[in-house]
Amino acid sequence: MTPDAGSTLPLHRPIRVDEIKLRGSHITVRAEAAELAGIARMLDLPSVESLEGRYVLTRSGERVKLEGEIKATLHQSCIVTLDPFPVSIAVPLKLDFAPDAPENPRRKSDDKDDGKIDIEVRLNEDDPPEPILDGGIDLGAVTLEFLALALDPYPRKPGAAFAEPAPEEPPESPFAALSRLKRGE
Repeated sequence: MTPDAGSTLPLHRPIRVDEIKLRGSHITVRAEAAELAGIARMLDLPSVESLEGRYVLTRSGERVKLEGEIKATLHQSCIVTLDPFPVSIAVPLKLDFAPDAPENPRRKSDDKDDGKIDIEVRLNEDDPPEPILDGGIDLGAVTLEFLALALDPYPRKPGAAFAEPAPEEPPESPFAALSRLKRGE
């Protein structure tokens, strides 16, 4: 997320990295009523009743490790009946943060520059750390991101089932009618 994106989000809880204790800081992010309404609009939900993130942040130099859980109660609209129904979500999360490093300039080689870009992909490595922007982390943005990822993209109300309409009898073929006339039926 960009630094400007945090100010447009309905939940904004910045924390400075230098305020995080080396042995760990326990932080709770709880959305207020006005924020809950904004979150529901942002995520296109009928309502969000509660949203809370409980985190433990530990610092090692300029790097930060976040562990915690997000809990939410909300209503989603059923894709079959379009009726809102209650949903409870609990999402554990672990993230690493590091200062945002400037992009490395492309190495110049002795070979002729042919405009090609080499990309190295390492499959069995952990994800890179999230960037620390302007010396801080927006725990509100983290909470919203993981809530959005936890939502069922095709929510179905318990017991709701899509009933396929019964197949209609195909109309009688004109040749079948001629065949009956020929037989004298």
